[in-house]
Amino acid sequence: METEAKRLILQYGQPITITKSPADAPESTQAFIQPLRWDGQSALYGDYADTENTEQFLYIGPPNFPLSTYPSTTVITAENQNYIIKKAESVYLSGQRVYERAVLEKETEVG
Repeated sequence: METEAKRLILQYGQPITITKSPADAPESTQAFIQPLRWDGQSALYGDYADTENTEQFLYIGPPNFPLSTYPSTTVITAENQNYIIKKAESVYLSGQRVYERAVLEKETEVG
């Protein structure tokens, strides 16, 4: 059953790709990615808020891409920018997964 949240994410979210590892094919979907504005009320944000010199982003995505179960090698790409997952969790309502939210950081090039 598709939730209203999922429908809205897929209708209004920006196109993204999710790649679990370099060996995996990217999966396409829609999501919202925006600068994180920490309000101090959510445990999701508290662990990573105010990380030194690192801009963070809030991800809201459909429930059928459970980032909280994905490996640390996962890369999310939106508008030619790669992001890594710092923390993710599924959001439930009445026992049903409604959407996935996460804290992302821009991927930095190594080398």
